[in-house]
Amino acid sequence: MQFDLHTLIGAVAVPGTLLLAVLLFRRYFVFNPEAHEVVQLRFGKLHERYQEPGLVGATRLAPYDRWLTASRQWDERIFRRIETNDSQGTMVQVVLRVTFRISDAERALFAVDDWEEALESATVHEAGARLAGKDRALFLRSDRQLSADLTTSIRATMATYGIEIHDVRILDVEFRPEVARQMFEAVAAKLEVAKAEYEERGRTDAALLVARTEQRVAELEARAKTESLKAVGRAYQALRTRPGVFEAYTDLYRLSQLDPEKVVSFDGFEPGSLATQSLVESELSRDDGAPVNGRSARPRS
Repeated sequence: MQFDLHTLIGAVAVPGTLLLAVLLFRRYFVFNPEAHEVVQLRFGKLHERYQEPGLVGATRLAPYDRWLTASRQWDERIFRRIETNDSQGTMVQVVLRVTFRISDAERALFAVDDWEEALESATVHEAGARLAGKDRALFLRSDRQLSADLTTSIRATMATYGIEIHDVRILDVEFRPEVARQMFEAVAAKLEVAKAEYEERGRTDAALLVARTEQRVAELEARAKTESLKAVGRAYQALRTRPGVFEAYTDLYRLSQLDPEKVVSFDGFEPGSLATQSLVESELSRDDGAPVNGRSARPRS
């Protein structure tokens, strides 16, 4: 096998050319992603800023040039167990969510050593100052005014560092166990009172509804009876125009008013059973007890 010098030179030259092309490309061009900002540092100081997305022509002649990419997209941080006191002096721990973005990369990188540490410090400080002395009810319902005050305060503080604050929101509130237990007991007592009030109101409303219903029923019954009497009067008036029918109806009505269990009818004696004179004599009585027709007349008990 013979050594081919041209093949060796070609095998070494092609990768070297590609590497040189990549190095030249990286030295004369830099890629800026969408919603980002590229900052060129020379000797540790800001030299150039590129905010246009895409491939940007940036000459880097010295090895001491350095590129930093800062994201300008919206981001959020959650800070837990931030302590403050309510209006009654009770310690309250809140959980805050801060939504922000880098609005000025120069300030965020050079105005402070660590902008994330500055954001946390400003959030804890402003929350402790703005939430102190607030009413406990505002914490319990995570009142929007508390979040609005925190947003305004932290936004003004972080604007100095090139950080734009979108909003600060209270996610959770925690009290001491004994305080939480007292609040739960107070809420339970209020619920019991409200339940009793609603039950009493329900019974009162039900009784009032029954009374109104009975009143309405009585009114309708009275009206019905009145209309019935009027109808009977009109019927009598119509019967009076026919005397025979009216007389028969009157007799039937008179008989219908008699109670058959308390009425005894007498049709007379059978022929020859008892003479009228004997009946009369049997009913006669004298004070001296003298006999009548040969019979003694005794007083009847």
